[in-house]
Amino acid sequence: MSPSILLEKRVGVRADGRHRKQVGVMAGGGTWSELEAFWPAEEMVRDRDRLIPKIVACYEGAHPKGTEPSESDKDSWRESVYEVATALADLGLGQVYLFVEYRVHPAMNPIDVVLAGRHPDGGLSFAAVELKQWSEVERPDPSKGTAGLCAQCKNSNTGSLCDGCAVERVFAPFYGRHKKHPAVQVRDNLDALRRHHSMFDDRYVHLSGAAYLHNLKAPQSQWISMVRPVAGIATFTARQPADLRNFLKSHFTPTTDAEAAQELLARRRSTSLLTSEVGAVVNGHTQFSLMERQREAVDNIMASVQKPSPGAKKVYVVTGRAGTGKSLVALTLLGEALKGRSDARFVSGGVASRENFKRGVKGKKEAFTTLNWVADKLGPNELDLLLCDEAHRLTQRPMTGSFGMRKDPESSVSVIVTRAKVPVFFIDGDQRLFAEEVWSENALINEIQELRAEVVPVHLNRALRAIGSSTYDTWVQRLLLGDPLAWTQDAGQDPEPFELYYADSAAQMEKFLKSKLDAGLSARMAAGLCWKWTDESGTAPDVTPEQGWARPWNAGDNHSTPGVPKRRYWATDAGGFEQIGCVHTAQGLEYEWGGVIMGSDLTWSGSSWALDRDHVHSKANRVSSDDELAERIRNAYGVLMTRSIRGTVLYSVDPGTRQLFADLGVPKI
Repeated sequence: MSPSILLEKRVGVRADGRHRKQVGVMAGGGTWSELEAFWPAEEMVRDRDRLIPKIVACYEGAHPKGTEPSESDKDSWRESVYEVATALADLGLGQVYLFVEYRVHPAMNPIDVVLAGRHPDGGLSFAAVELKQWSEVERPDPSKGTAGLCAQCKNSNTGSLCDGCAVERVFAPFYGRHKKHPAVQVRDNLDALRRHHSMFDDRYVHLSGAAYLHNLKAPQSQWISMVRPVAGIATFTARQPADLRNFLKSHFTPTTDAEAAQELLARRRSTSLLTSEVGAVVNGHTQFSLMERQREAVDNIMASVQKPSPGAKKVYVVTGRAGTGKSLVALTLLGEALKGRSDARFVSGGVASRENFKRGVKGKKEAFTTLNWVADKLGPNELDLLLCDEAHRLTQRPMTGSFGMRKDPESSVSVIVTRAKVPVFFIDGDQRLFAEEVWSENALINEIQELRAEVVPVHLNRALRAIGSSTYDTWVQRLLLGDPLAWTQDAGQDPEPFELYYADSAAQMEKFLKSKLDAGLSARMAAGLCWKWTDESGTAPDVTPEQGWARPWNAGDNHSTPGVPKRRYWATDAGGFEQIGCVHTAQGLEYEWGGVIMGSDLTWSGSSWALDRDHVHSKANRVSSDDELAERIRNAYGVLMTRSIRGTVLYSVDPGTRQLFADLGVPKI
């Protein structure tokens, strides 16, 4: 099957040219869904008359009201897109894919064309091209009207323009108003792609942009290509066909594969909270998209469920740091297995995450259970699939129930391995916290092999949570290893999507995060386990990082305080912002904005982290070795620092640690 046919099947275009609406793809609630109209350049040139109706059908299928595109839109696809496709074909780049009216998120404005292919220097290459059919354009001039200018220029009586409008605006006579310079629109499109698409977190993926005004032939309008309001983004007119072709040649090379197009389709990002989408994930109607290794893991494990292989039992061990999508893979597997009528169960080493996931799924709650139930109620291979999330939090053996009273030495790992035909563990050794959390990745693998089973390792290596910011994930990892990196908030043409700040006080942190909460975003504050927890009501002011500011820890699960969520729902229920969460209540869950209060248990000495055991007020203190305890405390802070999907604020009671954040370039709120 050719790449073109394969990808056209992925789009979902029917034989009659209509766009087939796909479950889980079409947006609800009056929002756009993705408009997936894409073909190789050579096909766009060869079959323009056949493909334009398909683009129209795709547009109608993606539109929240099924509205037809305007005639100007159709003209753009018929003429402007064709011009770009022709230029590519003439250069021998006919296998470069053109994505028409591309949008990866309902909040995005559509991008006229995104090109996908290979770069001459190696790696995948993508270009966002803004297409204009303008036949004339004039320099910005407030005497012709102020519509489209900034507020300052609209209210000015001098007849002059600010520096921004003077360069970033043009006057469009056919609209009778000022418009953004096309290069500015390209910049906005590139920013949107980076923010909403995990593809462009990879520094080895090339992303560029340009504007093309193929109808702009008038000599008096050529000035527009001589103004460059955004560095690195060129504007080409009809009088510059060679320059356009040089741009295409510099960013694309002939290729016979369609990998770039397939990767662009596979690596969409969601900024939704997993807990708000868990029902959709399990039922197969989610806006989350699996990236390549996640999808590969799901496909391989489901293949084992559908047809177990002969020989030793295969046990899948899925590893990955916080935020790499382990729980998303587990929930997706659960959904696919249940849909195929397999007997599948989900257990977890974390109570809070399991109970939040269970609450979010209607009609399938029985699929979420405890390890003790599995141990007590099931015999060998009774389940088709058993998924163990947060395996790093498992104890040596099940602790309660009738199983906990037995004298046989069966381990927690043995329970998972023996009770299912296909057992799957999800583990991150960097999240082990307490002495009884014994299962490191190596210990887990060794135990599985001792049970005479085959280990199938799967490693997830790309961050999803912090808006897919691999930069932030690396920064946290290096910080806690004592080898900190400078924080680069904006790397020119490659801005960092995740926001990181530090505060000089807990009160400042709280005020900043409260503004996010008031804006409709989820926000939580959490702290290290260095203050005692004295009651379960969620009202005692136990957390006292500074004079004059104190807040209660999260409540227990058996309290009756009005407006205070139970412990397991602190991260997700209304009212959780009023309490300080701990690692028990945050682990395995997420929120949009998070604050982390660091206590005196872990402080920066100037060259390394220093542990103060006297300020460790948790069962972590049972760890006898100071070196191992320091590692577990760093793990705890690593968990807390990686709960947010949009931004994090750090505060330490220690001035030296706050100075470290400042020295690393972390902005202060």
